[in-house]
Amino acid sequence: MTNEAATGSAEAEEICWLEPVLTEQIPLGAAMALNVKSLDHDGIILAAPLAPNVNDKGTAFGGALVSMMILAGWSLPRLLLRRHAIAAELVIGRCQVRFLKPVDGPFQAHCRWPAATDIETFVNQLRHGGRARLELAPEIIIDGEVAARLEARYAALTKIATGD
Repeated sequence: MTNEAATGSAEAEEICWLEPVLTEQIPLGAAMALNVKSLDHDGIILAAPLAPNVNDKGTAFGGALVSMMILAGWSLPRLLLRRHAIAAELVIGRCQVRFLKPVDGPFQAHCRWPAATDIETFVNQLRHGGRARLELAPEIIIDGEVAARLEARYAALTKIATGD
């Protein structure tokens, strides 16, 4: 586990919790050999090597890039649910991707935290209405340049106890 930029014990603890979620509960993450490179007040960075994600042209497979961006974006609302002790299902409801340049080496998916007001709205809507959405824009960064960008809407729906 590589956790270069965890700025404090809370972030380090969250990385220790999140990485197995991304690689054991979501086996695709393990197949991609992804790891949580950093988690801090700015956002999250997931990293992956090229080898398990390569296509027939020797560059990163577009599906791998999209999967990494989806997982980077999914991680932030998932952490919000955990931080606020909200039991909810979380899915990606919509996304649009743009591939801007080929990726021919290890790559990283960056996703910034949404604005504090968006986080507050997300949490309040879940607590009071049982459902919420959050718009995020994860990116693949190579050598300081954006190689791919995803515009995504994540949706959460609180779990209801069934009494069974």
